[in-house]
Amino acid sequence: MPSGRSVCRFLSTVGWVVLLAGAAYIGGGGGTGAGNSLAALVPVAPVFSTGARPQPGAADPSPSEFVLAAASRVVSDSITSARTGAAYPLQIYLPASYDGGSVAAYPVVYAMDGDAVFNPPGTRFANFKDILDKRRAQAILVGIGGTSRRELDYMLPGAHAYHDFLTQELVPFIEAKYRADPRKRMLTGLSLSGSMAGLALFMEGASGMLTFSHFLAFEASFDSQTPQNNALEQRMFDAWGSGKPLPATLVLTRCDSPKDCNFGNVDDMRKRLQSRAYPQFVMTESTYPQTHTGTDTVSFEDVAARLFP
Repeated sequence: MPSGRSVCRFLSTVGWVVLLAGAAYIGGGGGTGAGNSLAALVPVAPVFSTGARPQPGAADPSPSEFVLAAASRVVSDSITSARTGAAYPLQIYLPASYDGGSVAAYPVVYAMDGDAVFNPPGTRFANFKDILDKRRAQAILVGIGGTSRRELDYMLPGAHAYHDFLTQELVPFIEAKYRADPRKRMLTGLSLSGSMAGLALFMEGASGMLTFSHFLAFEASFDSQTPQNNALEQRMFDAWGSGKPLPATLVLTRCDSPKDCNFGNVDDMRKRLQSRAYPQFVMTESTYPQTHTGTDTVSFEDVAARLFP
């Protein structure tokens, strides 16, 4: 049985480790979006290094015998676009394995409406960050702010300039700073930004060159500009033809109320694309018993489970 003094000394050592863990966590970066703190990462409790667990009657361990589990972190940044003339705040989530890890390059999820509070209390970025953190997913998440511009950036004709911003400015900006895998770039949006994810696929298909590999369109408002959306998809079909491979993945999700959700127009887009029979094109459609905005989080949970097992 250790003496009272020995126990106090041990607790004092643990206290210093907890304080050091807290300091490392606070220093990891973070930011604020729509009035919500995005730096509230859960501190990881210290763990013993191999062979350092105290045995009965053994001397108290020294602080050097403890190691701290690596923690994920969030970096705040911003980028001003020459294409749209707007400044966009950014939140970048780096997984726990990123710092000092051996992973050469990480898939990157680019989340439009990153600063929107669709499912309180967290922003879209914060909610997705929590999902990736819980899964210990080996992926980077980029939350793109500028939700106040959604009717300019996510609808034609402004969507062309915004897509140029994504592909010609933001993607190079991120890949110059972080170990990002250029073969696994994922673009996600909800509602208007969900339809923007679809428009991005059509624009890239029409140009004959894909920047993103995955287009995650949750509860997409394809009916906001049906003629324009269909015309752009027709241009993609004309550019790629019936035999040229289209190596892209489109994830369509919707909620289950024909009245309150984009239930019908999402399915209309699925049927249109399915009729094209693009080689190597992968498309899924999922329906959830959530609300229009509530579909966002469950959609990403399912996508993360499939893409980052």
